[in-house]
Amino acid sequence: MKKSTLLLFSFLLLTSCATTKDEKIDRIQKLSYLASYVGTKAALLQNPEYRITFELAYSNLDTLVATKTINGPILREILSHLPVKELKSDEAKIAIEGATVLYDITIGDKVSVESQPYIFAAATGIRDGMKIALSK
Repeated sequence: MKKSTLLLFSFLLLTSCATTKDEKIDRIQKLSYLASYVGTKAALLQNPEYRITFELAYSNLDTLVATKTINGPILREILSHLPVKELKSDEAKIAIEGATVLYDITIGDKVSVESQPYIFAAATGIRDGMKIALSK
């Protein structure tokens, strides 16, 4: 995904607030996708040896999303093994901070991402972002 596409995608998310449950689900999935794609891509560019860790996380997420058995603790456990804290590039920092700001603006703090169907939307977005970044 080119930077111009990411900027356009971010702009579209910023132009309105999600008000209905379906809009919030959609925004959570899109923001999760964007953050996952950029984070995974940045991590792999910075440290190609991280690929196996991201491949494993993708595989686990894919299975759990396909079987609809994902929940907050499981998702946190999968993500805790990813080397995202080690990302030092400016692009990675901007992506993470940008996703957080976009989430706050477009979804707000009235949604518990830990509950269904929001956790499923987040997991699906994360999985799909990883899929593209890993060229699957």
